[in-house]
Amino acid sequence: VYRGSDLSYAMEITLEEAARGKETQIRIPSWEGCETCGGTGAKPGTSAKTCGSCGGSGTVHMRQGFFSIQQTCPHCHGSGKIIPDPCMACNGQGKVKKTKTLEVKNPAGINAGMRIRSAGNGEPGVNGGPSGDLYIEIRIKQHDIFE
Repeated sequence: VYRGSDLSYAMEITLEEAARGKETQIRIPSWEGCETCGGTGAKPGTSAKTCGSCGGSGTVHMRQGFFSIQQTCPHCHGSGKIIPDPCMACNGQGKVKKTKTLEVKNPAGINAGMRIRSAGNGEPGVNGGPSGDLYIEIRIKQHDIFE
């Protein structure tokens, strides 16, 4: 179970919006868990099988003389499982690309370069892990009079 990656997004606001604060909606591309397979990546009615190369550990050992090297399994890519019948909706990834709309509150007095954290709105986790966070970087549009 691994936590998802954090995402970054830049949002441009006016000087007035930065001074007063504003609540706005943003649309971001995001990965969401596949509803067809429930995020497993396996075709409905089937399940993932234990990798025969690593025995489910996700790592393989290579020995040369008295040296032993441990590396990520090249067949299951470290997951310890192989999906013989992948889900057709997500091609076995367990997630699909979608666009989601989020409500973002810009606090009054925010400045250019500051970031707003939106917990749990980043990339989804692996094997049922929690999603990462979304960081929204604030950029302020050039004003006609003020800097």
